[in-house]
Order: sequence, then C-alpha cells, then structure tokens
Amino acid sequence: MSNDKKPNYYKKDMDANVNLYLDAINEFDNTDAILNRATTRYTEPAEKIIEKVQKEFLEKRRKSEIDQALANRDEERFMLLTSKNWKDAF
Repeated sequence: MSNDKKPNYYKKDMDANVNLYLDAINEFDNTDAILNRATTRYTEPAEKIIEKVQKEFLEKRRKSEIDQALANRDEERFMLLTSKNWKDAF
C-alpha cells in the first residue's frame, strides 16, 4: 500500500506557495497606477467582447426608448431614435 501522506509529499507545493507569497509582498504594487490610467489596454478578444456588450446594451436601450417615445407620443424623440444617427440621442 502506497502512503501519499509522507512528510515530503506536500513540500514542493508548499515551497511554490511560499515563493508566490514572497513575490507578492516584495514586488511593487502597481494597482494604483493601473486604476489611475486614463485608458486601459485589453487583449484583442477582450476588446471584441467589450464592444459586443456595449453594442447590445445600446440596442436594448434604444428599443426601450423607442417604446417609451411611442407611449408618450413624442414624435421628435421617436424620429431621432429611428434615424441614421440614433447614437447621438444618448
């Protein structure tokens, strides 16, 4: 029968965790620098996902605004939301 609970069995994992901890406390924390940047760089797939979500949000908001304009019989708002430059309405 194999005994996996030998004293040195977890030593390798523990050493790795200690190294990660020491690296974390010794490295300069640049969280403030990242949060205070004017712009943030993302990877290309992340940019595509962000753009897709923003587009979906705007389209859903547009639909609800169109419904509200129809309910309120606001012709000017309706025409603005259904025009080519509907994003200017927001």
